[in-house]
Amino acid sequence: MAKNDAWIVEGFSFDDEDLYKEAKKEADGVRYMRSHVDLQYPDRVLAIYQRMVTQKMFQTQVGYAYLHELQDYLYTMPQVKNDQIPPIPVRFQVKVVDAAGTTNALREESNQHRRAFRWSLAVNFLAVAVILVMFAIAYSSNSITVLNYENKLQDKYASWEQELKEREAVILQKERLLNGDDD
Repeated sequence: MAKNDAWIVEGFSFDDEDLYKEAKKEADGVRYMRSHVDLQYPDRVLAIYQRMVTQKMFQTQVGYAYLHELQDYLYTMPQVKNDQIPPIPVRFQVKVVDAAGTTNALREESNQHRRAFRWSLAVNFLAVAVILVMFAIAYSSNSITVLNYENKLQDKYASWEQELKEREAVILQKERLLNGDDD
């Protein structure tokens, strides 16, 4: 995916639209915090910093950069003990991109889709083969099937009717001969 130059927030370029939108919200929050946090009171800054870290308020690089600024400020303040300053929790994983521009996760997902496609193709091929065999058996079979049931029954009854008419004609002819009727 080509980088979109319009997806830049606070000097960070985003290639994902959702992250870009989240970063814009965080940039607004950082501007608000900068205007309301008074750096002259390190104890208050520490309390605000701890609350932001525990509530995991920031999820993009824009918010992490602001937290890092506050963290650096707190490390320089002699009134604040370093063990009171919690580390910044990072909620996203850094993706390792190879020369082709794909990540290991994308490559693995692509391989899974290929495997699923191959299985699907094999199952579909097998199903088509079974259906063709069934049609071949039905076509070559002489037994009555659902497909030709009505025609076979009609032919069978028509042949019986023809046989009965022939027998009846023979019987009538013999009766006439016996009765001495010569028409």
